[in-house]
Amino acid sequence: MKIAVGAMSHETNTFAAGRTGVDAFTTAAGDDLLESDVGRSLDGIVETLSASGADIVPTFGASALPAPTVEREAFEWMKRQFRDALGDESVDGVCLDLHGSMYVEDEPDPEGTLLATVREAVGPDVPVTAALDMHATITEPMVTHLDGVAGYRTAPHTDVAETGSRAAELLLAAVRSEASPVLRWESIPVLVAGEQSESAAEPMRSLVQKLRDADEKTGIYDANFFLGFPWADSPHAGCHAVVTGDASDAETVTQTASNLAAAFWRRRHDFGFNTEAYEPSVALDEAAGERASPVVVADTGDIPGAGANENTTNLLAAMLNRTDLGTPVFAVIVDRACYAMCRDAGVDADVSLSLGRSYPDGTPLEVSSTVAAVDDVADAKLARVSLDGGVDVVVTDRRTNVHRDPDFLRRLGVDPMERDVIVLKSGYLSPAWKDIAERPLFALTPGETDQRLVELSYERVPRPIFPLDDDASWPA
Repeated sequence: MKIAVGAMSHETNTFAAGRTGVDAFTTAAGDDLLESDVGRSLDGIVETLSASGADIVPTFGASALPAPTVEREAFEWMKRQFRDALGDESVDGVCLDLHGSMYVEDEPDPEGTLLATVREAVGPDVPVTAALDMHATITEPMVTHLDGVAGYRTAPHTDVAETGSRAAELLLAAVRSEASPVLRWESIPVLVAGEQSESAAEPMRSLVQKLRDADEKTGIYDANFFLGFPWADSPHAGCHAVVTGDASDAETVTQTASNLAAAFWRRRHDFGFNTEAYEPSVALDEAAGERASPVVVADTGDIPGAGANENTTNLLAAMLNRTDLGTPVFAVIVDRACYAMCRDAGVDADVSLSLGRSYPDGTPLEVSSTVAAVDDVADAKLARVSLDGGVDVVVTDRRTNVHRDPDFLRRLGVDPMERDVIVLKSGYLSPAWKDIAERPLFALTPGETDQRLVELSYERVPRPIFPLDDDASWPA
């Protein structure tokens, strides 16, 4: 039993300035794919297939940090790698690790196009399944070319390996003729941000339980909600109920997808911030008035994990006008030139920086500072500078999610437990930060990941759609 595996992961923010080229992607092909860190659910896929005794055929993988629209040339190159890797192989099945919300220049459905390429290479009778991110955007071509789907059920995403295992189990059942899978899909006209749909809180907690309940029904293999990606101005935008079930009981599969979609639609007004959320000045007031520490404030308009460029200084400028925040830390601002100045000047040197940009006008923030530390952490080169206004700022040479682990601050000489206020370029906090934050807060800052979706300039999303159209109706 030969099973091909591969991965392609990119969550594309069409509101973010710039383009994402092939050099932004980590890629691996052939046996190197199995030793790489490309993909998130691939390990679960491979482990499950290996345990079954399958002969695994690694094809190609590509992944990148969420970022602006992907260049067409980059996507075409990656698609060719998949096609060429599959072209010389005769396989019994294909299991893929996909994000599901990529957006490419002049191609709003790259995953659908990729799956069409895979289907063309392996033929109509070879089962193809995929593990998808909870924030995938589902399209008709994706459903047409897939035989089964498993999606994350946690946000923050802690079940990525388990999701890969579910996708692999679906594939194995089909290859062994133990199941005849069929997909049914309902698109729901709702936009919702991840920060308003954490799975441990309502309404997602109850909605995810409905998925587990559906899985127990005769004829249902795997039920999912996919919440789309609200910072992509896509003609396919929205939320989705997708159910894999038995083709012999297609009516039950169809009805289950419809029932799940209707349940989601009924809860649309219940989606809200599970973390205290305030306008920026009020968030800083709340942080200043809190006696417990550290207070961790998320700069939610500039989230690199949702594709923003991680370089806005609006909230930092507001902090510099205050003296009631102790000695706060602000992390992380991407500014290659400023990082290079700090590195070259060295620790204890005084440097004047034109740092980042205000949003939306792009004006850099002029600051005087002293270099406090320089270090390489994970995939980023970092410098901590102490501004004359009393704020420590972490500057980096590239976009990074290094701030998800508090240890990066310790590497830079900061004990986060000894600071009153820490600001992160983040949405919902990672589990590591939740463990130490005495009080998490959202600052609803403007930017490329503005949480107030009605403020974004959508042009391509299908209308009407909630909450852009508060009176939107849908024949659920």
